Amino acid sequence: MSIIDRNCIFFEGPLTANATGNAVALTGLKIPGRMEPMPLRLSVTEAFLPAETQGLTITLEESDSADGPWAAVPGATVSVANPAEAPGLALGARPYLRFLPQGVRRSWLRLSFAVTPVAGKTVSKGRIFAALTREEDLPYEPAIMAG
Repeated sequence: MSIIDRNCIFFEGPLTANATGNAVALTGLKIPGRMEPMPLRLSVTEAFLPAETQGLTITLEESDSADGPWAAVPGATVSVANPAEAPGLALGARPYLRFLPQGVRRSWLRLSFAVTPVAGKTVSKGRIFAALTREEDLPYEPAIMAG
């Protein structure tokens, strides 16, 4: 379990079309990407159906203000394939970076999402949660769970 400040949530909810998340302020940091590692959690909270969703591209953007202009952070774009034989967007998947990238230089951040549907299909399922957290929140491995 992780402690999450609601002001640090990039995105929470259904993602069935291209979207841009909330702007998150890191105004207390001079060069955010050069500080100690800052955990970044992005989880799939409802699976994307491989029959509908071919993939998802996630981009971290930065700006000097909440109103923009926005630019992609170098090296912070991830494309996730979602084939039926090995879905990258299954429930519980963590398809993005674990820490804020060192390339971040500006004090406002947001995530943008580009959903690629399967030809002739509409994306009807899939939810994402993304936030900066105080500590890294890795899922428990079965070997260390009690019971």
